[in-house]
Amino acid sequence: MRRLRRPAAESRARHQASRLWLIDLDNTLHDASFRIMAEINQRMTHYVAEHLGVDLAAASAVREQYWRRYGATLLGLVRHHGVDPEDFLAKTHPADHELPTMVSHRPGLAQKLRRLRGRRWLLTNAPRRYTLALLDRLGIRRSFDRLICIEDMQALGRLQPKPARWLWTHLIRQAALPASRLTLVDDSCDNLRAAHRMGLATARVWASPSFVARTRLQGRPAVIRRPGYVRHQVNSLASLARWA
Repeated sequence: MRRLRRPAAESRARHQASRLWLIDLDNTLHDASFRIMAEINQRMTHYVAEHLGVDLAAASAVREQYWRRYGATLLGLVRHHGVDPEDFLAKTHPADHELPTMVSHRPGLAQKLRRLRGRRWLLTNAPRRYTLALLDRLGIRRSFDRLICIEDMQALGRLQPKPARWLWTHLIRQAALPASRLTLVDDSCDNLRAAHRMGLATARVWASPSFVARTRLQGRPAVIRRPGYVRHQVNSLASLARWA
């Protein structure tokens, strides 16, 4: 007796449910190096200088110290200086009306995201207001099944953003999938390394147009060696979709 085949729609649905993409925002979905990251970094340095009463050089050193120690400048400021996270995020990220002159992206981004078979969750350490405005500017808000911003990364009364171990454990539990069926797509080595240690698959998007232009001007090849904790290294979402 011949076995009945599963309907194509049911088969596709099962495949969709069996993979989850965790996709970063800045320098992954768009070229933040074009202008946004420089603006955010400058505002963070000025915020630290004003809040701590130090000059810009000292503020920059504090930022670097906390970033290396905690994975995010904000965590050090909250722990050691009682900074209000909402105030910090609001004052250091561009407002909605500023984004049109700061955003650089390649066309067809929504179509490229749809080629990633499976569920797609946006996973960013950026604040929700900035994230929503940027996604709308890029035309991809509806490309994601879920948006996870830094406000959503809290446990035991404190922030636990990427690359915190708690976050990966929490996401694996919520996905209800083996860790190997989750793929982190990010540009940060720290985030990718931490996710790999927890058993997630990893993909690094690294060759933004700004990066390529800078390296060529400096006479250096625009190539970065793939580290062992990165399963796939691609220069665009289109390349990632071909692998997926």
